[in-house]
Parts: sequence; structure tokens; C-alpha cells
Amino acid sequence: MADGHIIAIDTYGAQRVTDPQTGKIVSAYKLGYTSAVTAVLLALYGTNARDVSPKQASYRYLQIDGDVVVRHGHILLTLTANELAKAEQIARQSHRAGVFLWRDKKWWAFPDSNHADFTEPGYRSGPTFNPMGFRPPSPSTGVRECVVTGIIAERSQREEGGSVWWWLLGETYPHRDLLKQHGARFSGKRKAWYYVGAELPAAIRALVTSEAQPDVDEPSAASASPLLTIFGGRIGGKEYASNGDIILRGENGIFATRTTWIDRNDKPETVWEFDLPPQERVGNPLPVIQKALQTNNAMYSLYTRKWHFEQPDKVAVLDALAAEVPFNDDEPCTVDEAAVILGLQVKETPTNEPPARLFEMDETAYARHELETADSKPIPTGTRGKVVRLYNHNAKHGWSYDVDFENIGVCWCFERELTPYEPIPGIKIVRGAVVPPGAALPPTDAEIKRTLIEYRQQPTPIDPPVAPNDPDMDEQQSVAPVDAPPAIRVIKPAVMPADGEPLDAIQTAIREAKRENLQTLPAVHYSTGRMTPIEQAYVGELTGSITGEVFCFGYAVHEGIAVFINMAGPRMGVEAIRAKLSKGEQVSVVPPDAPAVELTAGEGNSGMYHPYLHYLPEARFASLILVHDWAVTPNYGGKSTTFIFRTSAEQATAKLKHHITQLVNIPVFDVWSAYLYEAGQKAMLVRKTRSAGGVDLLSVDLDVDAWTRLITGGLEQKIIRLPELAV
Repeated sequence: MADGHIIAIDTYGAQRVTDPQTGKIVSAYKLGYTSAVTAVLLALYGTNARDVSPKQASYRYLQIDGDVVVRHGHILLTLTANELAKAEQIARQSHRAGVFLWRDKKWWAFPDSNHADFTEPGYRSGPTFNPMGFRPPSPSTGVRECVVTGIIAERSQREEGGSVWWWLLGETYPHRDLLKQHGARFSGKRKAWYYVGAELPAAIRALVTSEAQPDVDEPSAASASPLLTIFGGRIGGKEYASNGDIILRGENGIFATRTTWIDRNDKPETVWEFDLPPQERVGNPLPVIQKALQTNNAMYSLYTRKWHFEQPDKVAVLDALAAEVPFNDDEPCTVDEAAVILGLQVKETPTNEPPARLFEMDETAYARHELETADSKPIPTGTRGKVVRLYNHNAKHGWSYDVDFENIGVCWCFERELTPYEPIPGIKIVRGAVVPPGAALPPTDAEIKRTLIEYRQQPTPIDPPVAPNDPDMDEQQSVAPVDAPPAIRVIKPAVMPADGEPLDAIQTAIREAKRENLQTLPAVHYSTGRMTPIEQAYVGELTGSITGEVFCFGYAVHEGIAVFINMAGPRMGVEAIRAKLSKGEQVSVVPPDAPAVELTAGEGNSGMYHPYLHYLPEARFASLILVHDWAVTPNYGGKSTTFIFRTSAEQATAKLKHHITQLVNIPVFDVWSAYLYEAGQKAMLVRKTRSAGGVDLLSVDLDVDAWTRLITGGLEQKIIRLPELAV
């Protein structure tokens, strides 16, 4: 049937139901109730189809006699031109057709009451397969014939130098034995025969009536055109994203962004990522776009839920396509350019210049109404004054001045509070405001001025210019400014108890330091190197409901809280340990010859660790060091605890001096470092923590009062002295 037309009709498949006429169980096809599929099938099959829908059924059930081909939820039929016209006429009377026509190598939805012509089916609302190899039957004759006369051979080669595939379409069914005998194979997915080889065998080529081959004269167009199908055939524009990435816009509404990802080996990787248009877009190109992406071997990421190209060859082709597209010129035009385009005249915006000032320096001004100075001295109406300072203009309150009123003092006044005219005796001016009943009174000028001064929004003053021959200027320049001596705060030390009286920890440390004569210790000079290795050694295995073996190479615990953990193992296991500790849960380290030790950040303490992670992708091995927030960001604002990783006595002494300098409000000199280090340990302000794996960690109590007493006591007992200043 060379003039046949293939249609596909929606169905939910075959189902056994009871025929309401005969009461027998029959096999029927389940169809939609609101579409035109039932009416179309009854019209095409005639007496070979019967409606066996039970009463009050939500679907229609149709029993069809003869051979029926159902593929992917659609009944396939081959129609003549008259049968196609009849089906189209029936579909136009329904709200939804549910019938599709194969034409020009794609499916088209039949016209309905909402669409006057054939349209592309919506997203997931129609068939997406090629029906040419299924040989659908005719509803009138029941004969399964091919709609293509002869055999068409399509040559396919995905890449240069790759295998050549020949797809054989058309009337291949009568020649299936010959095709199989000469090496051809049948594809169940495409329902077509294919042969792999540079040339077709002579016996198969004799059956071919026409051959479709790609244009070998334009290899660049052949390689680029498949990718252009993703964009609807043409790239409509190119622009930069806010972060500098390149964005391409297709004619069908798709967007492609050239960006950089971090791959599984922690290396940057250039990819093209696609953003699909919304489903409600006119014409709904999503099915075509997704098919084009699949055809071009695009990859779908479950993490980003987007299609993308990460293959170097695909990225290179898209880069070449992007290079041929100019960037969009979306910059806004200027006002003058817009005026020329629109043919309009631009009206100049008037400049709002402040009004002229009413008073100048040394002019006389009178109080317009009762005023008051900053120190609440009253200024009666009409009081005479002299302008002694000018202020810049304020957009809301206008000009303002400092006026020296006679026998009262200086008052900062708004211009509206002053008048250049001498008041008339017997007339008193009272300023007020009229407001509706119950409404709040507006603020007075005095309240406004107090608010401006409080929030430092007072206009800036205009200093009067100094005359060139002003003798006061020379006198002021001849007097050199005298720097005020810096303020010195004296902190008295606590009096040491007499012999025989009890001592506290600080006093005991001071007395022992004096007995050991620590004042002769020199200042500590430590290395300026930035990197110092921390010892590590195998301690045991970390456990805590994790997969994989994670080994511990050092830890430190302070008052039951783990402040340092050094671990290594498979990355998943290391991340699991890190997650448990970050949530405040506990893990255990099991030494080979000792009881297990619990490690935790403390109950209710989450997110307390700073991670230092190093990943070896070749070995799939991760090394992680967790350091407690107390050690990384010490709190010098109150009584707290921090820690020192001691690699040497000199390094620990210098680090302790740094912490004390940040803590106390008095100067701390380098020559005191040794005294603070030794006396701090005797006063139990510096203690060694419980640790393993070669880690030497000291805890430091950041008690500002205790360290201040230790310093002042050392000065009072002459254990330490203030350094002499070089003259």
C-alpha cells in the first residue's frame, strides 16, 4: 500500500471484561472516555469492532476482531486517503483527538475542536517511536502491508573512521531470509534490518530501490547540524552571565551555558549545561529537544537535574558554534539616542538651587519667637543677636546659623526662627501647629535640632575665611601644638599575705617563681617560620556505625571534649566520622592494647570543628584533621579556654605571650614571656591535656583577672621589670 498513512491511537492496552450483551468474558482494548479514539475505531473497523463497555465504567472498552498491532500504548493502523479523511472529520468534533498521524518522519496530532490543523503533540502526550518497521494492518482488510514501496538503505556513520551501519527500511519482510543469509540483523527496537560494513553485499544491494547518504562534501556542517537540532535549528543569541559564563539561546527557547564543574577527581572540567524551556511554552518543544539531546549523546545529571555535554568533542563543537554567534547588544541607549529614535524633544531637568541666604556673618538677627539654647536657656521673642557662624544648606530645614544673643549665649537656629526686623513693642508672636483632635503634635524646632545633633546630622559649618594680613594667623602659626601626654592607668597589685597565711594559686605561683629566681631568664626569640610539623602516630581505629576502616593518628581531650582528632581512611568513612562529630554525637577510638576512648564535641554542641582535609584520589584515601573552635578562634572577651600545640618550649612560650597580650588590657613585653610561661603552669592557668599519638597540647585559661594579677604581682615582687626605653 504505497499510498498508505500510518496512524497511532491512544490505548491503555488489552483487558478482559464482561460483554454486557452476551455476559461472556472477552478481551477488549481500554480507551479514554473523553477523546475521539472510540468513535474513530468504530468508524474504521465497522462491524469488526464492538463497544463492550460495562455500565457506569470510567473507560471505554472496544472488542476488535482481527490482527491488532499495539506498540508503546498506541494501536497502529494503515489507512487509505478516504479512511484518513473520515478519521480526521470525527476527530474535529471532539475536545481531544487522541489520534496521531505519521508524516514527514514525525508524529502529528489530529485536529480537534481546539486546533484547526495538525499540530506537534505536547510533552508526553503522543508516540515518540518510528512506526515504519511495524507493518500496521489495515482496519478494512486486515492485511499487513508496508507503506513504503521497495527498500530504502540509509547509511550511518557516527564518527570518521568508525563503523558504517546500513539501515534497511521498507518492504523487507518478504526478503527476511535473504537478508539474514547475507549477514543482516533485525533490530527489535527500531523494527528494521541493518547491516554493518563499508559496502552492502551484492545480493542485498540488488533489493535496494533508493539510497540515502549524508553529504560528504560538507563535513563541518554534518558535525554541527546535529547539535543545532537541540537549539531548534538556529542559535538565536549569545550573552554573558553575571559570573562570566557564556549563555546561548536557541530558537526553541532552550538555553545552553558554558561553565566549569569540579569532577570526581577534584579537577576543573568544562561542560555545556542545558536549561529546557517551560512546558507551557507555545508549541511545547520539549519532546523534540529531549530527543535531540538523546540523539547527540547528552548526559543527564541526577544531581543538577539537567542535561549537559562533558565529552571533549561535543564541548569543542559547541565552542565552535558559539564562536560564530555575535554577542547580543542589549545595552540601553542614551537619552539623546532615545530622543532621536522617538522623534521627541528632551526636556531639561531644572536644577533646584537653594534660595539666597538671609543673613551673613556679623549681621544682626532677632528671635522670631521664643527659643532656647542647647543648655535650655530661654530666649524671649525679639531678642537681639549677632550671627557668628554660617552652616551649609539642608534640603529639608534650609539655612541655619549660630547666633550670639545678648546676655544669653550662642544658639544654633534655623533661618525660619530668625528675622532681620526689630520687633514692634507690645506684639508677641507664638508659634504653634493646628492638628485634628487626637492627632500627635509635630515636633518643635528645638526637638528637631536636638535630634539632628544627637544623630550627628547637623549641617557642616562654613568656617569664615582668614584675611591674608591677619595678625592672628601668624600668631596661631607661631605657636606649636603641644601633644597631650598619653593617659597612664596604674593597677595596684594585690598585697601578698604574710608568712604563714594561706595563699591562693596565683600567689603561690608568684612566690615559687620568686624563689626560683626567674627574673634572670632572657627574652624569648622564636623562629619566624610559618610551618612546624606536629607529631603523629597510630593510636587505634575509629568506630561509630560507619563503613570502612578509619584509623586515628592522634587525639587530645580536654575535660571530656575532643579538641583535636587526626584520622585517615576511605573518604566515605572519614566523612561519616566528621558528620557524627559535627552533630555533637560521639565516636570511639579503640587502641590495640587499651580500652576504648570516647571522643565527642559535648552534648548539644554542633558545628564546633574546623576541618583540614586532604584527599588522595588515586588511592581513594582521605586524611582529615579536626580542630575545635576553641583552639582556632580564641575568645578574649571573657573567661574561656584555648589551646597551644607545643612543638618546642620556645614556640609554646611565644604563643602564650601572644594570647596574654590579646587578653589583658596592659602591655606585655617579650622579656616577661619566660616568667608567664613558668608561673602560668604553677598557677594551673597552663596545663597539659590528655592526648595520644605524639600530640603535645596545652590548655590555656583565658582568665583576664588571673593573668593581670600574675603580671602585677611579678612586678611588685620584682620578678619582672619594665624594660628601659632607649634614649
